[in-house]
Amino acid sequence: MKKITFTLLFIVLVTSTSLVKAQFNPYTDKTNMLTVGIGFSGWGIPLFGRFEAPVMDNITVGGGISYQGYSETYTGVKWRHSIIGLTVRGSYHFNELIELPDEWDLYAGLGLGYYFWNTDYDGPAVPFDYSGSGAGGFSLGIHVGGRYFVSDKIGINLEFGGGTVLSGGTLGVTFLL
Repeated sequence: MKKITFTLLFIVLVTSTSLVKAQFNPYTDKTNMLTVGIGFSGWGIPLFGRFEAPVMDNITVGGGISYQGYSETYTGVKWRHSIIGLTVRGSYHFNELIELPDEWDLYAGLGLGYYFWNTDYDGPAVPFDYSGSGAGGFSLGIHVGGRYFVSDKIGINLEFGGGTVLSGGTLGVTFLL
């Protein structure tokens, strides 16, 4: 009887351990991710989309696009600005290093961005009137963030950073592809 109990306990233990290890881990299972959401910035509320692909265990690279528009009034003239940002980035995911459960993801990394902008105004001609657009403004930024996966395919993402138009941070939803 003791042998049967021990054998059943061993089978349950091995099976449950295998099931835990078989749970989906997006960073070791080489799964692409798409994150969309809103950002925090002093220049309006950015909308963004970001794609990430694992290139090695715990390392992802990807790119993103953001758009934000905002208005300001200066000497009675209302100025409208819009900014489009393109970024490339890389992240290291700390899950294995600090032994986080699979539903959590903690990461940090670097990004390089390039921005296009347009400025226009509403009002009469003034000595300093300016309407125009441009491109430029490379930025090197850092980011640190986390995700909580509510299912095998969807997670909630919060990220903070500096050095880019999305400097304040982002809040979004991640979809595993």
